[in-house]
Amino acid sequence: MSEFERYSSGSHLRKARYAKKAKKGVSSWVIFIVLIAIMSVVAWGGWRFLDGRSIIPESIVPASSSVLKIGLRTAPASLDIRTDDSDSLQQALIENVYETLIKRDGNNALKPGLAQSWSVSSDGLNYKFRIRSGVKFANGDVMDSGSVLQSLQQGITKSYPGYEKLTNITSVSNSGPDILNISLKMPDPLLLRRLAGRAGIVYDTRASLNYASDAMGTGPFKVNGYSKGSDLVLVRNDKYWGTASGCASITLKYFNDDTSLANAMQNGDIQMAVPLDGNENKRMASMPNTQLVEGQSTRIRMIAYNTGISSIFCDQHVRRASSYAMDINTVLSADPFGGQIVRGPISPLSPGYEDLSGTYPHDPQKARSLFSYFSAAYLGKITFLVPLGMSNIGNALGSQLNATGGFRVTVEEVDENTMKQRIHDGKYDLALTWMNHTLDSGAYADTKSTYLFQDHESQKYFAQAMKSPNAEGYESNIKQYARELNNYAVSDWMYARKSIVVAKSNVSGYPTNMTDQLLPLHDVSVK
Repeated sequence: MSEFERYSSGSHLRKARYAKKAKKGVSSWVIFIVLIAIMSVVAWGGWRFLDGRSIIPESIVPASSSVLKIGLRTAPASLDIRTDDSDSLQQALIENVYETLIKRDGNNALKPGLAQSWSVSSDGLNYKFRIRSGVKFANGDVMDSGSVLQSLQQGITKSYPGYEKLTNITSVSNSGPDILNISLKMPDPLLLRRLAGRAGIVYDTRASLNYASDAMGTGPFKVNGYSKGSDLVLVRNDKYWGTASGCASITLKYFNDDTSLANAMQNGDIQMAVPLDGNENKRMASMPNTQLVEGQSTRIRMIAYNTGISSIFCDQHVRRASSYAMDINTVLSADPFGGQIVRGPISPLSPGYEDLSGTYPHDPQKARSLFSYFSAAYLGKITFLVPLGMSNIGNALGSQLNATGGFRVTVEEVDENTMKQRIHDGKYDLALTWMNHTLDSGAYADTKSTYLFQDHESQKYFAQAMKSPNAEGYESNIKQYARELNNYAVSDWMYARKSIVVAKSNVSGYPTNMTDQLLPLHDVSVK
């Protein structure tokens, strides 16, 4: 073989080896690029998941065209949530049309809302909120930190319901479109929880709106029709920053009583219902393709004792004896909703809850022993207020008090407004009533409250709770506060009422807890 041939042969071999290496290099680069692309998609999907959004882009998620009709009991008198503090309006609009800076999940825990994150200084005086970007109101206006700032300033200045507890705020400012700062003169461990309610609603303050008959926010729905006392029509907000709502349209229909509500369910006029009285619960549960689902609420059934000096129940021994004398099951067994025995002013869904259910069991002998310190003449006559239609319950409890203490009990049935007024005026001895909300337990330490209880220890613990720079300090002290109130039997707290939802079997994704106050409908869908 000539030198030229040897060179040519070697050259071909070298070219072949080079080509093989080049091919291998290209393959490696292709694999590397594919891996980078996959990792980017995974990272993007993970961020979307952590941010509370779907990992599928909204633009390619097929939006359902399903419609739903829901039956409710108490119709709001207006859609102006700035001035109307009713639970019925909050139930309809919050998390559906309006969104809050912080939100509550189904277990009443605080979660990111329009603020995607926040930080609190160690002394509890400075809060920094990072506001979500890319959020628009239903009319297309951009929502940013300026919107939050203006909403807070407007609510505080005009003293809208829910803002009256924000008196600790010394300044509210924004740093760019996505940062909001709040400074306090003293700690408020409940500030975040307040911002999960009316005080945290972010309004489009630039929009011209007739708030009495319309509502517009950043939520998954917008109002498409409102007939006062009759119905409220919500339709999907196509500008919503998150995933599209499960239903294209939801109509909230209002009924005067549970019987009318049940009739509508039976006739197919509605596919979901949130009853109020519960007298038709069994009937609805027995309907074909229908399920009744139980949840929890923050609503506590209680017997309020008039601890003012004008009533015999200002004496702690009388209150304790009465708590032993009256049987919780007399009330609980008559409530179609049922509930969880609590024996304290804090519900299982509320921060600072502690199980006190073992205290004050029904014990007539213990009650007689405590009542024996008083003469029958001293105990005398008492007035027991009960809601309309509950005189039989009042009479049964009155008989238990008479049998153990010799009380002569006059039971009066009164409507809700009369009940509130009589309690406010102190014209009662006992009242079968409710504590409705997470923060209502503070009423016993509030100098402006009808339920104010003059006791140094309980007020000390409440004050310490409210000065705590963090949630842990608040919960520790509020437990002590509840124990003190329980020890003195300030009221006879009986049970936290269950929450009930009735729905057709093809309806899913609906909430089950606290539905008397919140009814988030974003995830509800119809098959």
